[in-house]
Amino acid sequence: MKPVNSKSLFSHICDQMEKLNSNEIDVQTAREQANLVKQANNLLKYELDRAKTQLKLSEYEILHDTKINIRNIESKNFET
Repeated sequence: MKPVNSKSLFSHICDQMEKLNSNEIDVQTAREQANLVKQANNLLKYELDRAKTQLKLSEYEILHDTKINIRNIESKNFET
């Protein structure tokens, strides 16, 4: 799997639009690709929001000389 960022997602969308315009792919395929890009973008946004939250928590802890414990759901194994 290759790394993904906003620039690569935008490039992929542009490639898909060009393929759609030249009839290399059909509308349904373009729609499905757009949905996948949307999901990937949601994950990127989640990661940014998570980083902002961690930064705010760190700043709060320093200002108030306290430790805030939050659940880290990323480190937990999936239940089977």
